[in-house]
Amino acid sequence: MAPEHKAIAAFPLKIRDFRSSDAVRISEILRDSTEAALWPPESYAKLAASPGGVFLVCEAHAQLIGFLAARQVADEAEILNVAVHPDFRRKGVASALLLAALDKFRRSAIARLFLELRESNLPARALYERHGFISFGRRKSYYRDPAEDALCMQKKIIGTSD
Repeated sequence: MAPEHKAIAAFPLKIRDFRSSDAVRISEILRDSTEAALWPPESYAKLAASPGGVFLVCEAHAQLIGFLAARQVADEAEILNVAVHPDFRRKGVASALLLAALDKFRRSAIARLFLELRESNLPARALYERHGFISFGRRKSYYRDPAEDALCMQKKIIGTSD
């Protein structure tokens, strides 16, 4: 069993769809997640309510500890943002969110999943590579504060079992 899955067994996780009442807690998580994209709080409910919007949150001990935001159009999807509370990082939370999203995308007949991440975000890159994502390019100076290139990654969904 992969290390991130062993960590999940240490405490029960609940993955569920976003509720508008989650926005405040998500904003708090983002304050401590400089590598994640910072969105205005009203953007969360807008994405969750939009056609193709996928917004999952993770709870442990009745506390919201992470989230994954994505969107799907036709047979493709894009992960837009993932963040986990600092106290719960490296414990399998992001992996659990990603697996739940992959399951949702498979049921929606999504063929490919895309994402961008900061080139320096090595833990996120390792997570995505463990789940079968491959690098296919970069976007120069995509991020601000600090300016940094984005690494573009993709994963084929249909026909995989990860």
